[in-house]
Amino acid sequence: MDKIKVLIVADWHGKIYAQAFYDGFKSLGYDTYKFSWKEYFKHYQYTNRYETDDNKLKSLYYKIQNKFLVGPVIWKINNDLIKQCKEMKPNLVFIYRGTHIYPETIKTIKDMGSKVFGYNNDDPFSLECKSYMWRYYKKSIPYYNHIFSYRNKNIDDYKSIGYDKVSILRSYYLEKSNFYIKNIENHKYKCDVIFIGHFEDDGRDDTIKLLLDNNIDIKIFGTEWEKSKFYNFFINKLGIIKPLYNDYNLALNSAKIALVFLSKLNNDTYTRRCFEIPATRTMMMSEYTYDLNSMFKEAKEAEYFRNKDELLQKVKFYLANEDKLNEIGINGYKRLMNDGHEVLERCREIVEVYNNECTK
Repeated sequence: MDKIKVLIVADWHGKIYAQAFYDGFKSLGYDTYKFSWKEYFKHYQYTNRYETDDNKLKSLYYKIQNKFLVGPVIWKINNDLIKQCKEMKPNLVFIYRGTHIYPETIKTIKDMGSKVFGYNNDDPFSLECKSYMWRYYKKSIPYYNHIFSYRNKNIDDYKSIGYDKVSILRSYYLEKSNFYIKNIENHKYKCDVIFIGHFEDDGRDDTIKLLLDNNIDIKIFGTEWEKSKFYNFFINKLGIIKPLYNDYNLALNSAKIALVFLSKLNNDTYTRRCFEIPATRTMMMSEYTYDLNSMFKEAKEAEYFRNKDELLQKVKFYLANEDKLNEIGINGYKRLMNDGHEVLERCREIVEVYNNECTK
């Protein structure tokens, strides 16, 4: 194994994003370091998620810079990143969702001898995105040694603007966080059907309402559900809808069927949950895409629906045929294990591309 020094650059929110890659590279034995820009905003850009002193002027000062990517904080992030690269001389700089990184910063780091890779789980080419959010990232594209695309659609997007040093790097599950729990006890998460995810105005609330109208035992967890036109109906039936953090894996294990709705804002054809759910041996039932069916075969390793009526029909069928339901859940788990979708596999894919770059 080549001994490379890796620097991971990101906003560092959440354990399943940049931190997962950091832990993965460390587990594989690479010298791994981090550069986080979250702290540069003193947490005021997300006052609802972190403790602050409630100073509204501070909050406005940091929020404006973080949102519109202007001001002294953004300049300092880039300046400090260059300084750290000068000091540690990383072989590989892996930038996760580099919205705050100037094109000039990437050029400077490359001139120092580092390879610079980019990765982004959102769709920077989505028409739903604000142009100011992605302006530095898009201007930086030509200067990356390689960009990993979360979805196949974005590979075509990059190539359409003349950038072809791009390849797919799918999402992943985390072995320490997403796993099967044997002989799980009855508790508050026990249900027939579960959906854990954010609200998006794409018809998912109509679909879930249909299940409730047909007396399906379903639980919902996630954010922004207050934006649904059926929110009052949902909370009257289910109580307040909250996000799940520490109990996410426990809740997935506790359901017979776990639903997947795909983000239309990001043009997703699969999502992280498509790996996290099979890891629990719970049967995944997702909106159908060719991409997802290429990974988990329909009616064998997962189930799919094309509309809400098909979903209701299939939910009723599998709840009445639990042997078949459990068989698909187990087959999905086996497919996941055989194909290797854990974060360590993604880190190995990155190193393979790095080694190929170094031989050019």
